[in-house]
Amino acid sequence: MRPSRYKSRLAVTLASVSALLAGTGTVAVSTADTPKPNYVALGASFSAGVGISPSATGAPAGCGRSEKNFPRLVAKAKGYDLTDMSCGGAQTRHMTESQTTGQPGQFTALSESTDVVTLQLGYNDGNVYSGAIADCSQSGSMSSPLAPCEVRTAGRYPAEILLTGPKIAGVIDGVKARAPRARILVLAYPAVYPSQGNCPLQNPFSAEDTAFLNRLEVQLNDMLRTQALAKGVEFVDTYTPSVGHDSCKSQLTRWMEPYSNPVGAIRLHPNAKGHQHMAEAVLDALD
Repeated sequence: MRPSRYKSRLAVTLASVSALLAGTGTVAVSTADTPKPNYVALGASFSAGVGISPSATGAPAGCGRSEKNFPRLVAKAKGYDLTDMSCGGAQTRHMTESQTTGQPGQFTALSESTDVVTLQLGYNDGNVYSGAIADCSQSGSMSSPLAPCEVRTAGRYPAEILLTGPKIAGVIDGVKARAPRARILVLAYPAVYPSQGNCPLQNPFSAEDTAFLNRLEVQLNDMLRTQALAKGVEFVDTYTPSVGHDSCKSQLTRWMEPYSNPVGAIRLHPNAKGHQHMAEAVLDALD
């Protein structure tokens, strides 16, 4: 019985491949039609890179996205197609609600084709970030100093962080429902303040109030870690590598700009170096 035409063609093809392997040791495979992984960045100002030049082309004016923020650095390094939804001032509710003109709910970027999601969120809920800065910077006068910020605020901000925990859990569930096959990475916030001491020429906080502000951020990051692990998604620690590079350090050392005279980013936010190091942490997790 003669071999079929299909078997004959298969034999010729296998012979050709064998000859190619013997001659060069490699087989060229075309990747021209291979789609790039889809990456969606969700978050607020620490993700957006507010104040870092140049601004991202086409981004809503009120969001402050930078072309040098960590989502863009990650996308470039990995060859991802990025949809950057990060927007300064975003809270958990802005995942489903419009935040400003041209900025719909951030979840609108998610779909079944989403492959990777980064989420850095929670500092703005309960006004923890801006409210604590405002309260702790009211130091009074030398003759009539105010009580420590932690005493004056009477546990408000730690309580707000606890209340934000279930909201973060809900956000993670929302991402899973809309992007069921995506790899989800929840990012910590990098160190804004030193754990000890202060820098009154750069930041208007006493040493005691600086330590309180740092403890709030540590509590927030612990909450984010807890919620991420409880939901079975990845947690990326950007805080630990940033210790020693806070807003009190010199311009050459810091990854976070100070309250007074910030350079290349808005005050008490990551600068370009800070975003580079957050990108490295994400890339390490992805690899």
